Amino acid sequence: MLEKDINNFIKRIFEKMGESPSIFSGKKYGCYYISIKNISAPGLFIGKDGIVLRSLQYIMNVYAHKKNRNFPMVIVDINGYKMKQIEMLKTIALDAALRAKRTKEPVKLKPMSASARKIIHITLRNYPDIWTHSVGKEPRRCVVVDLKM
Repeated sequence: MLEKDINNFIKRIFEKMGESPSIFSGKKYGCYYISIKNISAPGLFIGKDGIVLRSLQYIMNVYAHKKNRNFPMVIVDINGYKMKQIEMLKTIALDAALRAKRTKEPVKLKPMSASARKIIHITLRNYPDIWTHSVGKEPRRCVVVDLKM
């Protein structure tokens, strides 16, 4: 039921701006993933470096967690922009794991958002010889990929 409310809420946001988006949603990457397509100016809704999209995603997370604080994190994607970012983060995670194995030293990744760090952690959680943890304080918090002892 909450999923339907979330989808209707985001659809209304786009309709207020004169758009008629196609919205697909479901569980993905341990989150609630919303894919938005068929909008006239996707770049306008993504913004420079994804800032508008991140703001929209923040609004959707506030809405969802106000209704049910145990609801999974919401990921909003427009025309596959977020999916490309997620795939890039998965590649970064796997490269870091390989580097940690090769050098036998921890690999500290660049600072990233909480949602980006979560993708790194989820990507590597099933590797028996690798563990990840976050260090630092926001906004400079980053993931460290290391070998299990």
